[in-house]
Amino acid sequence: MADSKRSSVSGKGTLFTASPILNVVAINTRSSTPAVNTAAQPGDYTVIPVSRIQSFQVLSLASGADGSESSIATAQPAIGPVDVKRLKQREEQRIRKLKEEEKDRGKGVTREAQAIFDSFKRINTPIRWHNQEMIVHEAVIISPPYRIEDCKCPKDKQEVLNRVKKVLDGERRKLKDKDEREKKAVAQTGQRKGG
Repeated sequence: MADSKRSSVSGKGTLFTASPILNVVAINTRSSTPAVNTAAQPGDYTVIPVSRIQSFQVLSLASGADGSESSIATAQPAIGPVDVKRLKQREEQRIRKLKEEEKDRGKGVTREAQAIFDSFKRINTPIRWHNQEMIVHEAVIISPPYRIEDCKCPKDKQEVLNRVKKVLDGERRKLKDKDEREKKAVAQTGQRKGG
């Protein structure tokens, strides 16, 4: 039977980092010689859960290499300047991408309908949602439940209609085959999906 009392261990080192997310601190326990810069020496790090710390004592505050008080300017490794303009561009680019993805998400449509839409998008076919209908090549309207017979277009766009029907038929077949493979795999393992 294990003893439930924890043994007490004391240590001395320099605080390297503290993580409030993981609830741990990392301590560099390697002692440094005063003549050598601590940041230049390899470390010997110990990670300690905060719940295991019974007490601590600050022996001295961190100081810079020249003995002055440390700051962000003297941090090791050096912290470079942040290109705010580039960050703003990346943020705007990500926002545009998220808005584009949102436009490509059908509202109130089935998972199968979204999969069909995504497959048209994947092969670079111009497609967009209009309520629950798909508009392909700005000419063909595919209405729910998104079968070949649900495709409509003006009489002068029959060639486009035939291409869209061919792609739609192929994508529906691929989705059906994928569903059958997944059902067969679940039946063979005897487990339900997700549990």
